[in-house]
Amino acid sequence: MTDKVKSRLARLRVNARKSLIIILVAAGITAVLALGLYQGITRSRDFVYRDHLDDTAVTIDGENLTYRDVAFYVVYEENQVQTAALAYDQEKPWNYWDSHVNGVFIISEARRASIEMAIHDRILLRMAQEHGVALSTDGKQQMEDRITDFYEDLYDDQKENLPVSYDVLSRTIADIAVSEKYQQILADENDDTFASYGYDGRAYEKLEKKHKVKISDSWNRIRMGRITLRNQPECSA
Repeated sequence: MTDKVKSRLARLRVNARKSLIIILVAAGITAVLALGLYQGITRSRDFVYRDHLDDTAVTIDGENLTYRDVAFYVVYEENQVQTAALAYDQEKPWNYWDSHVNGVFIISEARRASIEMAIHDRILLRMAQEHGVALSTDGKQQMEDRITDFYEDLYDDQKENLPVSYDVLSRTIADIAVSEKYQQILADENDDTFASYGYDGRAYEKLEKKHKVKISDSWNRIRMGRITLRNQPECSA
């Protein structure tokens, strides 16, 4: 065997080793990603909302709000999105939940909106209480009407699968009525609009920055669209 041939064989062996290493590394990365995806799906599947009612969902200025405290917002947001989902696909509403708009998945946005509303209302509620804001007689009647409307608007699935009692939900609606009254006061005092002090409003965004808010990592595990609803995905994965 000539030196030229030996040299060529040596280079082939080196290249073969490099290729094997690349293949093994790629396989390892793929395995890690697959494991991460599997664990993520498994964690989401295993998260049963009603089993975590006493766990902290979000902390605002040192005050812990549990999954029980924010349950109303989950029920409300599922109701709102389900209405759009049924208009989108009457037979398979999950197709809407599993879709995305402008690169944002409906499920993720519903999850974000529900906790952001809870944060907004608690911040304004505490501010209202500090300033002695309370509902008038008319305000209390309007609040009672809202409670009635809320329950009447729930889907049958939701009524059967509520994670908390009607009493818990009603108390939250009562708190929201107070926070909304203060929201209007803020808007009037600052010559701004009610919407601007909403949970996604420009003025509120500045206000929220003055508060310390920490959303629990476990919040990303809740299965929006399947907590109070019986929506089923196209595949079990």
